Amino acid sequence: MHKLALYPPESMASQFRWIDPAPNSEHYIQSRFTPALRTASKRPGLYCPCRFVRKLVEFAQGTGDSPDLRSTARVNRACGVCMKDDWKKLEGHILHDKFPLQKFLGSTSHSAVFLTQSPPPQPKTLAVKFITSRAKADFQASVLHSASKLRHPSLLRLLPGGRCQLEGADLVFVLMEYAEEDLGQVLPYRPLSEKEAREILGLLLEALSHIHSKGFAHTHIKPSNIMAIDGQLKISSDTVLPLGESRPAYRPVDPYDAPEAATTTAAGSSDVWSLGVTLVEILTQQTPDSSPGSQADPMVPSTIPQPFLDIARHSLRRDPGLRWTTAQIADCLSALPFSSPPGSPPPKRK
Repeated sequence: MHKLALYPPESMASQFRWIDPAPNSEHYIQSRFTPALRTASKRPGLYCPCRFVRKLVEFAQGTGDSPDLRSTARVNRACGVCMKDDWKKLEGHILHDKFPLQKFLGSTSHSAVFLTQSPPPQPKTLAVKFITSRAKADFQASVLHSASKLRHPSLLRLLPGGRCQLEGADLVFVLMEYAEEDLGQVLPYRPLSEKEAREILGLLLEALSHIHSKGFAHTHIKPSNIMAIDGQLKISSDTVLPLGESRPAYRPVDPYDAPEAATTTAAGSSDVWSLGVTLVEILTQQTPDSSPGSQADPMVPSTIPQPFLDIARHSLRRDPGLRWTTAQIADCLSALPFSSPPGSPPPKRK
C-alpha cells in the first residue's frame, strides 16, 4: 500500500484542501484554472476571441491584471464548463432512491461529481460521477461497468453504475470511493521530493501495468487523478477505455494527452506519454515545453535527477513506437540509484 504525506504542516494544510476561496482572488484563479493558464503562459502569441478568457491569458502571461471572477456563470460560459448551475441544482436529489446527492463537488465540460452515501445498514461516504455521453451512453455505461471489475490496491475502486435521468437529462453515472485530496492541489505550492516522486512513479507503474494487462488503457494520467484516501494514494479508474477503442468525442484534449491521442485509438503507449508529462510536472511544477505542430520531442529540463531524467525523455517520444514500456520504466527505476541534479554539492561523508 502506498502512503505518502502530500501536504505540509497543519498550519498550511487548509490551503490544499477543498476550500472556497474568494472568487476573484489570485488563489482562486490558480486553483480553478491552473492547467489552462499554465499552457497559455507558454504561448505568448495565443489569441482568444473571448474577451474574458483573453484577460485570463494575459494575467497568466504577466501582461494583465487579475480579471473579475465574481460572476460564476460568466466564468463557466467563457471556459466551456457547461451546466454548472444546472448541476448545482441537483443537490438534494436521490439517485435510484438510494444515493442522496449531498454536495456538488465540481464539474468539467462533460461531467460532474457529487458527494453521496451508500444505503444503511453500513453507510459509507462515496462520490458519484455523472457523464453527459450523449449518443454513446450505452457503450460508456458498459465500459464503466467493466472498469468496476478492476481490482488493484493502487486503483480507486469503482462500484457498478449505469444510466439515469435527472431533471430530464439522460446521464451515465458511476459510484466510486471518495478521495479527500489529490496531487493536483499540491503542485501549485511545491514540487515533490525525489523520494515522493519515486513512490508516485511506482504507484503509476503498478496501476498501469494492471490496467494494460486487463485489456484497457487509462487514457487520463495526470496529477489531479492521483488521489489520497485515508493517507493511501490511488489512481482514478473512471476514464479507462478498451485498448483499440476511439477516444470519446466529448472529451477535449489537454496538455497531458499524447500527440496522437485525438486521432488514434486508446493504447498503452499513450498512457506512457501522460506518465512522462506527470513525472516532469511533479518534479518541476511545470509540464514540459512542447510546441504545437512540432515533430521534435518535448524539452525535458536537464536539472531533473536520474533516473527520472532518462524515464521522462524515453516516455516523451513523439513516435509511440520509440517510447519505453511500463516494464522498461520499472526496470530503470529499480536498477538506477538516485542522483542529484547537475551542480548540486556531493553528499557529506559521515
